[in-house]
Amino acid sequence: MASKGTCKADSCDKDVRAKGYCDRHYRKWRKGAMGKPRHRSCNEKDCGKAPHRRGLCEQHYLKAFSKKAPATGAETTASEAGQAAE
Repeated sequence: MASKGTCKADSCDKDVRAKGYCDRHYRKWRKGAMGKPRHRSCNEKDCGKAPHRRGLCEQHYLKAFSKKAPATGAETTASEAGQAAE
């Protein structure tokens, strides 16, 4: 098989696998760690996942738009307070 050239990443002279990158840099590119990612990224800072809804990945979307607030030990909802009073 003929060589497709060398990797376009800085100071890398390995043979190209795909998208102009060698195997190692191609895997990084697919994860969104190099240059232009293969998909749009979540709008949350330092999150490279693909967006699910409203520009956020599934995890950040559920955190921001979930109808149920995450329960913590210090906080109680009105319905929990009413049940405790009974």
